[in-house]
Order: sequence, then structure tokens, then C-alpha cells
Amino acid sequence: MVKAVRAEGQPKRPMSAYFLWMNEEGRAAAKKQNPDAPITEVSKKCGEMWRGLGDGAKKKYEKMQEVAKAKFEEDYKVWLADGGEEALKEAKKETQTKKDKKSAKATGDWA
Repeated sequence: MVKAVRAEGQPKRPMSAYFLWMNEEGRAAAKKQNPDAPITEVSKKCGEMWRGLGDGAKKKYEKMQEVAKAKFEEDYKVWLADGGEEALKEAKKETQTKKDKKSAKATGDWA
């Protein structure tokens, strides 16, 4: 997965319902059941617990995610209107310049 270019002041994407649940109660419950488990095992247990949750329990977090997504979309529109598009283009240009320098350095073509 390619890391997305972020410009200064750009709003962050909201967390999914799963991550909202995991931060609020899932990780703590998994750690309580398996106190000595490494993070990979805790993550697997959280996934199992999330899949085992009923629709009613998931609805709470899905609603929270919808609210966060609506806020993000509004904030993003405002950010774009306030010059965010130019900032994003500039950030992409800087990232590409860094990539070009890095690849030139790796191949020995730098000046």
C-alpha cells in the first residue's frame, strides 16, 4: 500500500467502526484475557471478538464512524476551499522531488 501524501493542515481520515471499538473497549478486553500475549495475538483476538459481536453492539460504533466521516468530509471541503488544493499539489511535488533524489542517489546519478 502506498502512503498517501498529506499536506500541512489537511484533515485526517476518520477511523473505521472496528478501530473505534478496538480503542474504546476491544484492546483492553483482549489484553485482559491474554495479559502476556504479544501485540500480534492481541490484534487477532480483537478481530475474532469484533466478528463475534452482534449487530446491536456494532451499530453504536458504525454510527460513531458515520458521524466522524460526515465531519471529515465537511472539514475537507472547507480545507480545500481555503487553499488546500494548492497545498496538496505542493506536498505531492515535494514528495516526488524527494523520491527522484533518492532514486538518483541509489543509482549514482546525483549531481
